[in-house]
Amino acid sequence: MSETLHPCLTCGACCHHYRVEFPVYELASMGGSVPDVLAHEVSGNRWRMNGTAARPVRCAALVGLCGQESICSIYEARPSACRAFEMGSERCGQARAAHGLPPLGLPWHGDLPLAA
Repeated sequence: MSETLHPCLTCGACCHHYRVEFPVYELASMGGSVPDVLAHEVSGNRWRMNGTAARPVRCAALVGLCGQESICSIYEARPSACRAFEMGSERCGQARAAHGLPPLGLPWHGDLPLAA
């Protein structure tokens, strides 16, 4: 029996499509988990993942190619905006469509760990 990869491991469309902002307290230097080096200040208490401020978007934490093989290099430490993003949601479908990928056939019944 061959193991099926989690759909997000061959996608990355959301990491190539959306701005990722989060509160300053999510930075590692402030007691959170997001590495400071991967983000920049937007305003006093808002920070943004590097690479997501302008088009073309490519989050600095993404490793791999959109639609082929991709993984978040800080998956366990990712910001709340990424944690809240729902696989298979309308926003997921919009990001996938923008990159020429078909919508996901859900529900997903495989293993969910995405850690590298």
